[in-house]
Order: sequence, then structure tokens, then C-alpha cells
Amino acid sequence: MEYMTTNVSQKPEAFSAIPLSKIACNDKLQADVFIKIGEKFIKFKEQGDFIPEEKYNYFISMNVKELFVLNAFKDAFQVALEELKKEKIETLVTEVGEGNRTLVEQQVALKEIIYETFLDEVLSNETVEILKNQVTSFIEIVKNKNPSADIFLKISSMNNTVAEHSMNVANLSLLFGMAVGQNNPIVLENLYMGALFHDYGKAKIPESVSGKPNSIAYEKAIKNHPEAGVEMLKKNPSIPQPVLTIVAEHHEQFSGVGYPKGISKDAIYGLSRIVAIANVFDNVVTENRHNKASMYKAAIKVLEYDKGKQFDSTLLPRILDVLKLSLGNFNREREKKAIG
Repeated sequence: MEYMTTNVSQKPEAFSAIPLSKIACNDKLQADVFIKIGEKFIKFKEQGDFIPEEKYNYFISMNVKELFVLNAFKDAFQVALEELKKEKIETLVTEVGEGNRTLVEQQVALKEIIYETFLDEVLSNETVEILKNQVTSFIEIVKNKNPSADIFLKISSMNNTVAEHSMNVANLSLLFGMAVGQNNPIVLENLYMGALFHDYGKAKIPESVSGKPNSIAYEKAIKNHPEAGVEMLKKNPSIPQPVLTIVAEHHEQFSGVGYPKGISKDAIYGLSRIVAIANVFDNVVTENRHNKASMYKAAIKVLEYDKGKQFDSTLLPRILDVLKLSLGNFNREREKKAIG
């Protein structure tokens, strides 16, 4: 990884640590930011710059939990971070309506916890319990307010870090799960947690491998990331088995040509099938994020044209219905069948 060549001669006590989870991807930095290598503090980004997605993913893979600012700028930097968070909340509330303020606030808080979780080298019981409590609160709000699909999509992130993609997939999985009749709070919590952790193994692929995407080692790591994620997660007794099963199976396909085991149809856990749909939907949206007029249409087309190859076709009609009713300019799946 490349850094600026500026070394700073101040002693370690001249610097203050800032949790990386509080510094949002792609946001303008309000002071010079440093990274600690050994006993040296090396300038990573200058004031006015930002941390791009690929660097954030690198930090996640390397378990870098803190960046540093000079003490003289600490207070102003932290105030700026809080102000920026408030601005984001107000912007989202303007988009989704004042009635969804608690949903937005909970989502922003949850995102910070998700980053803290992904940046941990080893998941502690305390971290998992904090995450579970946040997820439980979020699901309770969703069940009480029953927000439409467009609300879920508006609170989704367009940043392509593995942590924010995972949060998007979790939100979509919750939406899709409720659409197909899942209402039990414990089931929904397992669904959400499984979606949050679905790419945990991918997030922890070493940079020496992920930095060479055309290599055999990278291809092998990608194929193995569901099982690698399970191996890391199952060391924590707070992670329930349904969550591990979702992580293991999120790339299995209904026709049996997925990975890592190539299982098919009813052999795939029901919640894993929901997460598989949400994962692909968010991937397609992200790929088309620079064309906001068509990004959701592109993702919906992928689901419509699947015809049971990758996804469980019995789930798709209700999922497509909730998406189309919220986004508009679509014929509902059931209406098309009635016309046919």
C-alpha cells in the first residue's frame, strides 16, 4: 500500500487516535490523517482529501482500527465528524420523511457498529452482543413501521466497501424475508446477521492476495470465502448456527451450479436463498450506481430473467412485487401472470 512520504518528527504523545469506524468512506477529511507503522507516524491523507473504497477495504483486511491526527486538531476533527453524521441523518430524513427518523438514526448507528465488527481482528463476544442488540432494535423498528421498499433503498449506501455492501444485503434480506412471510423476530435476526456476515471471509482475504485479482490464489480465495468466513465466525460461540449456514451457502445456486458445495433446491437453507437474491440485487445496483435512472431496473431484470437457475423461483414473485410497487413504472408479477 502506498503512503505519502511525509514522516512526522513529533513524539507519539503528539498524536491522538481516531476510530476508523467513525471516519466515513469518501467523506472529506477535516485534518491531515496519519497511520502508525511501527513507531513512526506517516501521513496517509491530507486535509480535504478522503478515504476511497479500496483503501477502506484494505484496512478491513488488515484489521486497521485507528487512524491518527495531531492533538491540536483532535477536538475540531471529532466535532466535524459528529456534524457530518448529523447532516447525513437530516439528509436521509428529508428523503424518507420525518416519520422514519428513528429508522434512519438506528441505521446510522448500526453502520458504525458494523464497521467496528469488520475491523476487529478477532470477533469478541462483547462486539457480537452489541451488534445483536443493534440489529434487534432495528428489526423492531422495521416491524413497527413496515417501511416500503423505496425506504430501504433510500437508506442503502452507494459506497462499495465490503462492510456497507453487507449492510445493504442485510437490509434487502430483511425486506425480502418479510415479503415472503418471515415474521418471527428470531428468524429475522438470524437472517439479518447472516446477511451482515455473508462476505466476512472475503473481507479478510489478505491484501497480498486480493491485490492480485487475476491470480490463481485470488480465484481460489474467492471460491473459498464462504467456508473461510464460517471458520472464522464459528470460533465465537455467540454466532448461532443459522447465521453460519447462511454464510456458507450464500453463493449456492438453486440449479446446483453454485459454490462451494454445489448443492441445489431444498438442500439450500431457506434463509440462504433469500440472502442469495439480496446479494446479487445489491451487486447489480452497485455496478450501475452511476446511472441512478436505471440501476434498480437493471437489478430487477436480473431477478426476472433468472427463471429458477440461480434463485428459488417460488420466492421471486413476492419479492418482485414489493420492489415494483415501491419503485413504480413496472407491471406486477402477478398481474402479468393474470394477463397471460
